[in-house]
Amino acid sequence: MFATRSAANRRQGGFTLVELLVVIGILAALAAVVIPNVGRFAGSGDTAANSTEADVVQAAMDLFMADTAALAVTANAVATADFLASNPVLAPAYIRQSPTKCTYTWTVDGTIAQVACP
Repeated sequence: MFATRSAANRRQGGFTLVELLVVIGILAALAAVVIPNVGRFAGSGDTAANSTEADVVQAAMDLFMADTAALAVTANAVATADFLASNPVLAPAYIRQSPTKCTYTWTVDGTIAQVACP
C-alpha cells in the first residue's frame, strides 16, 4: 500500500531537477547560436532603408526635372531633409515624405548625394 502511494505521487509530481537543467541547457545553447545571428542582421535593415530613401529622393528630382523640362536645377551644397522648403520644392508633388530621415545635397545636374543619416 505504501509503495502504491509513492508511485502515484511520482506520477502527479512536477519535473525533476535533472529534467529542468537539461531544458535550461538546451535553451542556453539555442540562445548562444541565435543571438549573434540576430545582432548581425539588426543594422542591415537601416542600411537598406537609407539606400532606398536615397533612390526615392533621386527619383523625385528626376521626375521634377522631367516635368519641368529642366536641364539644370539650383545646386544645393547645404544639406537638407525638408523638401517643402527646398529649391526646387520636391514635396508633396514628387516626394511624399518631408522631412526625410537622411539629409541630402544635389548638384546642378540634379544628382542627389546622401549626406548624413541618423
